[in-house]
Amino acid sequence: MSAREGQITDKQSTPLGILARLWWMLLGNVVLAFSLIFIFLNEGSFFHPADWVFWITVATLVAARYLDIRFLDGQTATSEKASMTDWVRYAVLLPVCSTVLWAIAHGANHLLGGRIAGN
Repeated sequence: MSAREGQITDKQSTPLGILARLWWMLLGNVVLAFSLIFIFLNEGSFFHPADWVFWITVATLVAARYLDIRFLDGQTATSEKASMTDWVRYAVLLPVCSTVLWAIAHGANHLLGGRIAGN
């Protein structure tokens, strides 16, 4: 028996596992934050490219979290093994919180955007 056969594969340490975890824990949230800033500062139509980026990012975050838990032995932010219950909680809370923040950004844009952006 070779040494390779005796090793247990840690799916979380694979490049795909690292990328999935990095996306849902950090990079995706940074994209959401910048999208909200652009929504707040952009004048013009109600629905613009930053909105598309925002909602596509929300969808990819939920999908990446699902794939991470289901196929890559995903963990919670505290390094505990994640379950599908964790995913359901994430899949409900992220869209709800995102909708509230998106509405606040649009409302603030409508009320203050022109004055803040200097237009």
